[in-house]
Amino acid sequence: MRGYGLDLRCAQSRGSYANPGGKLRIDMHGTLGRHFVLPVLDQFCTRYPNIELQIGMGDGLVDLVAESIDCALRVGELRDSSMVARRPASLEQVTCASPAYLEQHGEPRGVDELARHRAVNFFSPQTGKHYPFEFNIAGESREFHIDGTVSVNNADVYKLCCQSGFGLIQLPRYGVAQVLATGELREVLAAYRPNPSIVSVLYPHHRQLSPRVRVFVDWLVTIFAAARLDASSSQV
Repeated sequence: MRGYGLDLRCAQSRGSYANPGGKLRIDMHGTLGRHFVLPVLDQFCTRYPNIELQIGMGDGLVDLVAESIDCALRVGELRDSSMVARRPASLEQVTCASPAYLEQHGEPRGVDELARHRAVNFFSPQTGKHYPFEFNIAGESREFHIDGTVSVNNADVYKLCCQSGFGLIQLPRYGVAQVLATGELREVLAAYRPNPSIVSVLYPHHRQLSPRVRVFVDWLVTIFAAARLDASSSQV
């Protein structure tokens, strides 16, 4: 969803760095925003009541400059090195399957067995191509494409299809922590977990001195640190 469907008005006056104001346009990775940011967003609005937040939610790429977006929250490798980036966290990745699927197909014990398994594939809305599965083998990251009868481009549907027994999925642990705890899904190939995915907050160079951008980015770093994820604040 590229449009700004959530408009939270905190106020409209402008201020100093200590009390910044004005409109702040943000684009967030959908599941990341819903899980980590939106549940505590009222804390930001209480602390900075003069900032009006305009939030777009989606998993697709956006052009920050062309669409006048002040900052974006993303997961994965950065494709645009012209952006300033802070990296507040990294997310552990897991590969999962449902008990019903494993009962029917068996549990893969190594990546050499993937050819006889099925996957729920996640495809890019822009290109239609399936994202590969990644596994860490002897310290080296390798990509695998696994056949499947269902492919989706929504994270919630991705998990539901796995729970329904359509095949393996691979995603950040936070997205399936609850169903792993209840046994609705089981982790497989834990010995080959892929490298963690980096969480990045991106903003154009000309926005980096904006007080409202700075306080929002600093706040994001704080909430990810509070979530006890592996955090850093390096810039690229």
